[in-house]
Amino acid sequence: MSIPEIPDVLVPRLREDPPAQQAFPWERSVWEPVVHDVPDAAAALQDLPHRIDRQIVRDVVQANLTRDRVLGALLPMLIWGGTQPRRATSARAILTGVLRRGNFDMPVDDSIRDRLLEGARRVQEDGAAAGFYYMNNEGHVKHLGGAYFTKWLAFTSMTGAIDGPEVAPILDKRVITWIRENTTPSEKLTTERTPSYERYLELLDAWGAPYGRTRTQVELAIFELTRDRPAV
Repeated sequence: MSIPEIPDVLVPRLREDPPAQQAFPWERSVWEPVVHDVPDAAAALQDLPHRIDRQIVRDVVQANLTRDRVLGALLPMLIWGGTQPRRATSARAILTGVLRRGNFDMPVDDSIRDRLLEGARRVQEDGAAAGFYYMNNEGHVKHLGGAYFTKWLAFTSMTGAIDGPEVAPILDKRVITWIRENTTPSEKLTTERTPSYERYLELLDAWGAPYGRTRTQVELAIFELTRDRPAV
């Protein structure tokens, strides 16, 4: 399948230096109850400043991974994905497997630690597509959909720079919608299938190559073009 031409509006973004995303605040009081019974994650929250950005979250994720504090790595990534109170309930659902009111009192499913750790290992050793396949199949964590587990793959693959060639790019509704609306013929991606993620990687590679940009740098440029859209 041929690659659609790079959207005109994206070209100036790739000619410029990669954008630096601004730090944003988060409410500690909203998130502390989520991890009241998860010591490694509670400790990770204490390491987060009141304003966070991609670099700060990357540093905390990587520091916790090196100490095998898997849930300590997961929670900062979930906070970075959205700070609204409902995100805290969703985060607790990922930890417990239970998506309903009162899940803060449900026990944590410790089996997710091994699946998350294996997903991190696969993306680091075998690449973005392999990490996606695992997290979307045998490594699936209930209530951790593709829009979020690609964030997990992204941060756990940031063993160097936040936008290096080894980093797995994030695929969420913002990016999917933008690509669909700005390609001809329209590219209809999904977070639910590995071939779709592989197609996404092909697009990012093709669009970034003429400008010496990595996949994640192209993803970041697209994200900046979606600022007026609802978050996912």
